[in-house]
Amino acid sequence: MTDDQIRLVQSSFARVFTRKADLTERFYHHLFLELPEARRLFKNDFPAQKEMFASMLAATVRGMSDADNFRVLGRGLARSHARFNLNPADLKKAARALQTALADVMGDGLSPDETAAWNAAVAQLMGMLAAPA
Repeated sequence: MTDDQIRLVQSSFARVFTRKADLTERFYHHLFLELPEARRLFKNDFPAQKEMFASMLAATVRGMSDADNFRVLGRGLARSHARFNLNPADLKKAARALQTALADVMGDGLSPDETAAWNAAVAQLMGMLAAPA
C-alpha cells in the first residue's frame, strides 16, 4: 500500500468503525454466501468472534503506518488462521466478502479514492493471511 492509501484508510476508519456491528454482520453474511463451508468453523461463541474480527480490523488499520508492527501483526494473523488451511480461492472470496460488506455499510460514505484504498488494504490483509506462519 502507498502512504496515501494508508492515510485514506486511517482517516476514514472512524466512519467505518462507528458501523462496526453492521460491518461484521454483513461480512459474515457475505462470507457464508461465498464460503458456506466456513459456517461450521464458527459454532462456538459467534458474538465473541464478531467482536474479535472488529478488534483485529481496528488493530490492523492502526498498525498500517508502522511497517515493523504491521509485519508482526500479519504473522500473528497468519498463525491464527493457519489451522483453516485457506487457499488462494478462499482468500479471494473472503476479500470479496469484506469489500462487499464495506460497500453495503458505507454506501456513498466513502470517496472513490477511499474505496480504492480500502480495497488495497483488504488485499494486503488477505496477503498476510496467505503468508506462511
